[in-house]
Amino acid sequence: MPTPDASLDFRVPSQPNLSRVVRAAVSDFALGQGVGADDLSHFLTALGEALANAIEHSQTEGPIEIEVRISAGSIHATVRDSGVGFRPERGNDPTLPDPHAERGRGLPIMRRCCDIFSVESAPGRGTSVRIGRYLRARAVAGAATSDPHHAA
Repeated sequence: MPTPDASLDFRVPSQPNLSRVVRAAVSDFALGQGVGADDLSHFLTALGEALANAIEHSQTEGPIEIEVRISAGSIHATVRDSGVGFRPERGNDPTLPDPHAERGRGLPIMRRCCDIFSVESAPGRGTSVRIGRYLRARAVAGAATSDPHHAA
């Protein structure tokens, strides 16, 4: 079972190449806390989307803050930027856009991968995305697991 109240915090520059580094560090941390590979894969997909949105849309040079918490029953994270923000009601539609659309998938994907999802944002005040997943399975010591480092 995961260790109660384990945490990992980052502050990273708004650079696309760092998303992979963050996901790898979170993966190592979560696996070390006993989070199962399937739960972790879904969580890392949502985390990757939250980071990509902060990097692409915040329009700021300021750092992105990532806080990850693991408890006995869940894993959750907050991804916070100090960018331009937006009106959160724009992201309330959970449906994916047309398959040929090049944009608009991030928030619906996060919703589908998570049990816990919220966005706080306002124009000119940055954005905070909270994602989380209730743990369905725990990692089995010594068991082979898929490599969640390569999650989207």
